[in-house]
Amino acid sequence: MTRRRLQTSSMHDMLAGPLGWLIATGWFDGFKMAMLPREFREARARAIAFAHPDAEDFLGALNIDEDARKRLREPSVRALSELAARRRDLDSVQDQWEDVVWGGASADDGARVELEERRRDLSEKAVKPPGLFRFLSTESSFAPTGFAIPCPFEAFSQLNGWLNDPAAAYAAPEKIDDIERSAEFPGPAGPEYLIRFQSPSSFMKGGVVTARVYEPAQSTSATPTFVYGSGLGMVYDLIRYWPEEDYMARRLAARGVRAVLPESPWHGRRETAGQYSGEPYLARAPVSIFELFSAQTQEAARIIAWARAQGSAVVGVGGISMSGLVTQQIAGHSHTWPRGMRPDMAFIGAGSAHIDQVVVMGELSRLLGMSDAVQAAGWTGETLARMRPLLDPPAKPGLDPDAILAFLGERDTSTPYAFAVRLLDEWSVPAQNRIIRDAGHIALYAHIICNKTPADRIAAMLHRIA
Repeated sequence: MTRRRLQTSSMHDMLAGPLGWLIATGWFDGFKMAMLPREFREARARAIAFAHPDAEDFLGALNIDEDARKRLREPSVRALSELAARRRDLDSVQDQWEDVVWGGASADDGARVELEERRRDLSEKAVKPPGLFRFLSTESSFAPTGFAIPCPFEAFSQLNGWLNDPAAAYAAPEKIDDIERSAEFPGPAGPEYLIRFQSPSSFMKGGVVTARVYEPAQSTSATPTFVYGSGLGMVYDLIRYWPEEDYMARRLAARGVRAVLPESPWHGRRETAGQYSGEPYLARAPVSIFELFSAQTQEAARIIAWARAQGSAVVGVGGISMSGLVTQQIAGHSHTWPRGMRPDMAFIGAGSAHIDQVVVMGELSRLLGMSDAVQAAGWTGETLARMRPLLDPPAKPGLDPDAILAFLGERDTSTPYAFAVRLLDEWSVPAQNRIIRDAGHIALYAHIICNKTPADRIAAMLHRIA
């Protein structure tokens, strides 16, 4: 009898085929970028609905004008009622899932797989409900992000110590807590499970970090490990199709590499009440950008130490978009960390230098309102440039340039291609380690989904170092 396993998403199978190559084009990139404000408004409405399930409270929290409140009251009542029903359906399954996955309740592989599939299905309907808040997607009085940008004086008062010693913000964590491991699920490439631990970052106030681990079918003590981060707004395994799971983690597991996909600060299970996954990263920019970079860097160091304890002599790190920027910090600062926490290679997807300029000039920043919000709070090019020591990686890499792999889009204007190339040139990353596509920011993401080259190159580099 064939043992039941988790399956590769049917959506991924579609995107990894001809459809993926169709959307990895300029026209789709432009269309998708233009749609992002609508999508983020819907995500924000859902997050506010979680925190304010009463219709009047919900409408008040939207911070919209009175005419809009009257017009939106009826659809809001309907949406909130439906969302409450979906959350009730999820809660009963979530409790069973917690008992089986973390609580040690007895269940065979088939039961765990069935429970995992039900959880993700019901979670998606609640956390990312398609169309439920579409009535707010074009509401001009409702912003895609709830900004609370600190003024420069406030920011520099808070960050003065870090600005005087930027390396301290990216130092290895001094205190590390134990890592807890969940029950396993049979996956398409090998066993899958979760790990969780207390964040070592002072910015996260001890919050719990959860990561999903994908083991090769024939894992040994020599199995290399790769820690890979997602981009802004991802909700991870709270939905059925999490692209990083299929285009990176399971591909690597099939190539003999253990893959670890951690949740970034303020994302997924770490979502802040009333804010969508990743919203705080934008809402208090540029300070919050630095806080996420620092926290995710230290959390990666903790996961690397865990991977070494599993027996991995070789560990790599990587990420795309937001997490590509974090990877730059890891690659720049990790040479000062204890050997057990240092990565051996890095993959930088959609990276960029001059993050202070990306805040006001990047297309994604502009579309989501961050550029205007930062300037309205009193930030100028000069004051943003003072943040550069905290936002940009060091002038020289902490890794061998031959162990750095980059994946860039020539048309990327969100994490600008020209800035990324400048950093790679300064770091002397060889040309053969740069995978370049004729693509914008969104199309580059489509490329990594339908193209196996990045995962192949990462696996080859890890096995070669070993």
